[in-house]
Amino acid sequence: MSSRKHRGHENMENLCPVTRKRATSKNLAVGAGAVLCATKTSLYEHTSSPSALTYEALEEMGVGMLDSEESSSSAMSALSAIALVVSTSATSDDNSNETTPHANVARMSHQQPQRLSVSSTADTTLDSSESNTTIVDDVQQKLQALAQAKRSALGSECSSNSNSPSKRTRNPLAAVSCNNQCDSAAPLNMQPSTSRQALRQHKKPTAAPTPHLGPNSLVGKESFFVYRTAAMSAHINSGINYFDKLSDEILLDIFKWLPKKTLLRMATVSRRFNRCSRDETLWTRLDLGLRTLCPAALEQIVRRGVLVLRLAQANIQEPAFTPLVSEFKSRLQYLDLSMTSISRVSLRTLVSQCRQLKKLSLENAELNDEICAEIAKNKSLEALNLTMASGLTARSVRLMMESLKNLSSLNISWTDLSADAVTALVTHISPNVIRLNVAGCRRVLFDSHVRSLQTRCPQLLELDLSDCNSLTPAAIEAIMQFQMLEYLSVSRCYLIPAASFIELKEMSSLTYLDIFGMLSDGAMEALEQQMPKMGINKFIHSSVSRPTVGSRRTSIWGLRTRD
Repeated sequence: MSSRKHRGHENMENLCPVTRKRATSKNLAVGAGAVLCATKTSLYEHTSSPSALTYEALEEMGVGMLDSEESSSSAMSALSAIALVVSTSATSDDNSNETTPHANVARMSHQQPQRLSVSSTADTTLDSSESNTTIVDDVQQKLQALAQAKRSALGSECSSNSNSPSKRTRNPLAAVSCNNQCDSAAPLNMQPSTSRQALRQHKKPTAAPTPHLGPNSLVGKESFFVYRTAAMSAHINSGINYFDKLSDEILLDIFKWLPKKTLLRMATVSRRFNRCSRDETLWTRLDLGLRTLCPAALEQIVRRGVLVLRLAQANIQEPAFTPLVSEFKSRLQYLDLSMTSISRVSLRTLVSQCRQLKKLSLENAELNDEICAEIAKNKSLEALNLTMASGLTARSVRLMMESLKNLSSLNISWTDLSADAVTALVTHISPNVIRLNVAGCRRVLFDSHVRSLQTRCPQLLELDLSDCNSLTPAAIEAIMQFQMLEYLSVSRCYLIPAASFIELKEMSSLTYLDIFGMLSDGAMEALEQQMPKMGINKFIHSSVSRPTVGSRRTSIWGLRTRD
């Protein structure tokens, strides 16, 4: 086989263009004639009869299972390449070194079933643009006729030949199957070459990834669309308020999952929503600690029917209630006003509306006899925290102790009580009290008060007598009479000697003992050896009646204040 035939055979197998220098204007006719002659003298010359275009011949030509559209497209690509050479070479530079990727596309014309006969007088046709246009139009018409003939041949072959493409092994060069397209006469379209190199470069296009749209992204009208069925559109356009078809119970079941701020906004939607959003079942618990309440806001909160309310360290602006407020019955049962900034007038108005309180904290509050009288009207009060409260008198203490029969936990420490107030306390305190804190009663609480307390409340479980400087060892003898006492604090009671504490080991029920500031380290070690089963100095602060203990600030007395 000659070298020319070998090169032709190699190009047939590779089916890829060979780069070369662009033909200059001087040698334009020679270059174009050479390309056409190479096509004319190709080894793949077949008869122009459409019936001769069998699949065996097509496979030998390298076409394989390509359909008529792709073959015609390859031929059209070749024609376009020739036209590109003709049009661009006329203005190219003689010293141009650029390569023309599509200059040799004419070599792929072997995919056509007929040979193209173009006049060899290319020198004269390249002289004028009109002649070039005529030649191009001529060749296009011939290629379209050849493609039509090939389609008809392939259609007859698909219908008669048993060796159909669906039963044959697919050619590696095949990109499109002609099983369902051999009878269709689709219009020609300019598609890229089907050579191996072209197939590698021209990969199957992938769908562009959908861009991620953030919450603030704007979507154009052309890319945004809402699917609605006819029934949905009818509902929307009917003008019917379907919320009116829902019962109040269903609305309340929906509203209960909304935060309190959202409930306030829902109240502005309609009159019905306003009425439903004020339902007392939605305002069972509320935490407004460290907040500033606008005037008359506290009244609105209490009227909502809140059961558990935390206002610790809140700032309540005056007036907390409207001057002509009508009397109403509050549902408050657990109220925390520890360290709250509130006037005595507002506090009295608030407490006067509460008759179902079970646990109340007025730590560091300013009290008077009128407020204490309103507190005493809560017959079901179980826990009362008055730590560091001011304004307590013997009359108010006596009134509360006589009225609060169900009281079980009382913290009245550091309230600057008088001796008469302490006497009224230990004399009239409810026998049901099991936790008591009277710390800070300096020089006003004596041993006799402890004996009276033991007689009045024999069931005490916790007792805090810290900083009661007037107590003596006789108080320890009275304390040992408690049969159920589990916790005792006598810190900084300096008149009680260390030997008296050793006597407390005889109390079988006593579990914890706090004696901060009473013993040295050596004496403390000796005492721990004497009482190995008792926890000494385990609690720095008392938890009697306090709503919050430690770092827990989302609950009061063990009840959640937030939904």
